[in-house]
Amino acid sequence: MLTERDIAYIREQIAPHAAPVLSLYVDVNPAKPENANRAWLVRAKNALRELSLPAELSRNVLELLEQERPSARTLVLFAAEDVLERYDLQVDLPVVDLAHGRVEARWGEPYVAPLVYALDEFERAGALCLHRSGWRFFEINLGGIEEITDLFAEVAQDEWGELEAYIPVLRDNLLRARATSRADRFAQRMQAWVYRFFKRLASIVERVVVQRDIRRLVLLGPEEETKFFEQFLSRDLRRRVVAHVGALPAPDASPSQVLERVAPALEAAERAEEQALLDKIRDLPGIWGIDPTLDALQMGQLSVLVAPWNLDVRVWRCPDGWVAETKERARLMCVDGEPEKVSLHDIIVDLAMDFGTRLEFVRGEAEERLRREFHGLAGLRRW
Repeated sequence: MLTERDIAYIREQIAPHAAPVLSLYVDVNPAKPENANRAWLVRAKNALRELSLPAELSRNVLELLEQERPSARTLVLFAAEDVLERYDLQVDLPVVDLAHGRVEARWGEPYVAPLVYALDEFERAGALCLHRSGWRFFEINLGGIEEITDLFAEVAQDEWGELEAYIPVLRDNLLRARATSRADRFAQRMQAWVYRFFKRLASIVERVVVQRDIRRLVLLGPEEETKFFEQFLSRDLRRRVVAHVGALPAPDASPSQVLERVAPALEAAERAEEQALLDKIRDLPGIWGIDPTLDALQMGQLSVLVAPWNLDVRVWRCPDGWVAETKERARLMCVDGEPEKVSLHDIIVDLAMDFGTRLEFVRGEAEERLRREFHGLAGLRRW
């Protein structure tokens, strides 16, 4: 997973670096047959040959590419005389045209927009694993997962032992109370202790969620326990809970096993939010269509811009930066000079940033709906 130091370096050193810089994005997903036997490496080398890089820089880049790394889905590399950085990401990146050649290589201005977009917009998620002898918390970002090992360090081991002992007794007592309308005093005292303990644990979880800006939370464990614990979370935190998932196969399951268990739930939550955003644009109403949306964006009217994940639209851009779908419309807006034809995926991230607009890419059913109902581009107005 990218560290905070990596992120700061990308923003502060690579993004503003003077040209020329090599920017390389490669589809390396080992699950794809076309990447078998590291076939991606051959494609990357061929792309580099076409750029005519300085000999020494080319050698350094090839050495870095050939290093064996844990499997990833997208490889990102930046190189210049004083820069040589490789990042292996567990996600696909939008606005990178890897659909055909599966390699995008540029020698010139640093092309960091896809990576910066991912850093800004891919929401961090958390996975809280509940088991009676101790809880575990994981942060998930850009397809990677990391355990926060010291989160519950302040909770003594004997307290976990009490919880492990009390929960079954408490549940049995509650079942008995439902049947007889009675609950013994010992069970009531245990219930009070469990309530206090869960409230304390909820406070610990809330602290880390807020500190790390975790937007989605998955609870893993027996359903009756995860739903019971959810009651102790604040209203804001309950809104971030997107799924309850069954317990792990073992309390000491590896981070990769945790990720495998929660990934489908996070994916489903993302797709549902995309559909809800399109519903909101339709019902308010918002605005849609290539030219109407671009016009509204460039007049500062959009709070959110929605684009398809596979953005294959070409537009016309004036020398002063105005963008339109057709050459004729662009000419009307150009103050001086003729417009040039460019790929929208090359400029859309910077365009959204220039006007303070949040950019959302949608895929799957939401992407098909965006093309069918909203003619390929849509936006949510600020007012």
